Amino acid sequence: MKSNLRILLILVVITAITGVIWQFQDSKGDLSTNVQADFAIADTSLVDKIFIVDTNGRSALLERSDDTRFWTLNGEFLARKDATDLLLKTFTRVLVKGPVAELQRETVLRNLSGSGKKVEIYQGGDLPVKTWYIGTPTQSHTGTFVLLETAELGKSSEPFIVHLKGSVGFISTRFFTDVNEWRYTGVFDFPGRSLAEVTVTHHDTPSQSYKISSNINGVISLENGAGALMSFHDTLKVQNRFLRFRKVHFESFNSHLSEEAQNKIKNSSPAFTMIVKGFDGRSSKFDLFWKESGNSQFDGHDGEHMYGLTSDGEVVLVQRYVFDPLTEVLMNF
Repeated sequence: MKSNLRILLILVVITAITGVIWQFQDSKGDLSTNVQADFAIADTSLVDKIFIVDTNGRSALLERSDDTRFWTLNGEFLARKDATDLLLKTFTRVLVKGPVAELQRETVLRNLSGSGKKVEIYQGGDLPVKTWYIGTPTQSHTGTFVLLETAELGKSSEPFIVHLKGSVGFISTRFFTDVNEWRYTGVFDFPGRSLAEVTVTHHDTPSQSYKISSNINGVISLENGAGALMSFHDTLKVQNRFLRFRKVHFESFNSHLSEEAQNKIKNSSPAFTMIVKGFDGRSSKFDLFWKESGNSQFDGHDGEHMYGLTSDGEVVLVQRYVFDPLTEVLMNF
């Protein structure tokens, strides 16, 4: 009897101790009230400025503009809308997977200090509401080491592993500092029914040039390279060509050319010239130049890329996949 009572008391004690341990672990694992893990931005519509800087001193300042749907970059350029939208989604969808293991903590902190990126998030004030210090991905590439700083908290001493809701991967690659990667690559941007006129000049074969115009009601007309009006039977074909010019992008500001090679292109005659106008008076011009290649299949021209010259005089790289349908001769229309 005494033996059974002793066993019962031992079981009661073990159960009580286990309950305390579980309760402690549960409270330690619950990060919902941990201010050091409060990375998310609830309302990203209030975010008006994002500043990203890396340990090499390169930086990108992104600011919301009231005059355009695009953010500005370093007070000088337009920023890629897809990239700024991605940052805002990251701010609102970020979740904490858990704390960094004690054995990894010092290494993670050292890496954050030595090679991390600092991201300041502003919502109208002179000071950031939150600052993220973004490190490397986890070994499994399913999370990213990040540390938080706020005005109330200061700089946290505890890094965490974060990921995105409904996504697998890491977030560090979204926060780049290369200005040319951030810059808006739009050649023509005429949303809705704002496109009024498209002129494509074939410099080598002027007879293949054309101009398509639209009135405010969407009725289009077609002219040849000499400016004479042309009749056409396939209205849909001509209209589809016209509408392709509403939104056109080049591939990259990185043309992989030396300054001397770029100047040579600027001083040479283009293969094609495109001039696109809107009903609001806006006008955009873009020149295309052949990129030479040894491939005889394309008459010695590169089959995938051409060079472009923006209205600001910058040489860029373009994909023929995008621009060939715009320069193609209008036949059988």
